Amino acid sequence: MTTTSREASRLSANQAAVEAMLSAEPELIDILPALEAVPGMTEETILVSGPLMQWQDYTGCQRLAVVGAAVFEGLAATPAEADALLHSGEIRLGSCHEYGAVGSLTGVCSASMPVLVVQDRLSGRTATCRMNEGPGTQALTFGSQGPAVDDNLARIRNHVAPALAQLLRESPIPLLPIMGQALAMGDELHGRQTAAGLLFRNAVLERILRRPGDGPEAASLLAYLDTAEFHFLHVAMAAAKVIADGAESIPGSSIVTAMAMNEKEFAVRVSGVPGQWFRTPLPPIAGFSGKLMAPWTSADLGYSGGDSLIMETLGLGGAAAAAAPALSPVSIGTPAQMMELTSSLYAVASTEHPTLRIPALGGRGVPWGMDAAAIARLRLVPPVHIGATLRRGGLAGAIFFTPPLQPFIDAAERLQSIR
Repeated sequence: MTTTSREASRLSANQAAVEAMLSAEPELIDILPALEAVPGMTEETILVSGPLMQWQDYTGCQRLAVVGAAVFEGLAATPAEADALLHSGEIRLGSCHEYGAVGSLTGVCSASMPVLVVQDRLSGRTATCRMNEGPGTQALTFGSQGPAVDDNLARIRNHVAPALAQLLRESPIPLLPIMGQALAMGDELHGRQTAAGLLFRNAVLERILRRPGDGPEAASLLAYLDTAEFHFLHVAMAAAKVIADGAESIPGSSIVTAMAMNEKEFAVRVSGVPGQWFRTPLPPIAGFSGKLMAPWTSADLGYSGGDSLIMETLGLGGAAAAAAPALSPVSIGTPAQMMELTSSLYAVASTEHPTLRIPALGGRGVPWGMDAAAIARLRLVPPVHIGATLRRGGLAGAIFFTPPLQPFIDAAERLQSIR
């Protein structure tokens, strides 16, 4: 096959992948314990974000979160016992993506934790993401541990999640309309979820008003939606996973279907090499732009992993920085520079989304169908808006992060080798 015909074949495969993603209609249909909703989940399984490592290789926030989850779940009485059981394999560690799930930052999820169930209305394909833990800088997903963290997890599991689940079973919530409106209102759907959160709360409130008499549980749910600033991010992540999974396993396609991190590596997946992570070590965290809460500095930070890069995989988040000028203090710079950034990424995208549009760019759709081959050739990696976590656990602020190029090069070379 000539170079020209190989390129034509790749572009044709990419078009099929992009069309598959564009056809998805994700809806939030339920909230269930992970044991009931996540395929392959067991009582002894704990999920984390990013490509899986050996237990002994986890030394930072993800290790803290997994140990905390084991104690919360009753799999171990103490952190020391949890560590021993993880070493022996009696507690099984899994990667969210391998279980049809995604997880924010550490991504930690255990059997009893409630997960948001998003389904593509047309194909029936589903994905899950654990519910956001609400306000505050101390949460298990940030690597924090302790009685207050456990009490909050129990409150969400026992009160908030059942109240929302009841409403969703009666009336699922379509998600693309919310995401499209939120972009028009100044969100980029990763670092800024303000408009999306309000739109989602309104959708929930409409459903509450249709069935009066829920009392304290409805009040608890609305209080959660009022204070959990990033509750919709977890919903959007599950929707993005459902969309991206539609492009999996198309021979020859170089469309990126996932970007993710564990606490030591950045990795990508592409459509034409299903199930394989192309990974590389993360660069030093010091020196990234962003905004940290006092008294923290970059010297206090540590990577905690994260599947939320699935948003940038779809051309949202940092890739859609132009949509969210309010994020300029934690992004690349000025609103004008954010517009330039997003505009540049159309060169590595296959198309523009027809309904997820950015007003500041004249209504252009977000760059859609990120092409690993184009990213490698142009050396232009979609950047990320992500939470900044402390090495010892806890949230310190937000950073603007450009992932390493090497995994895209490796993916493109691998595709070349199997044609």
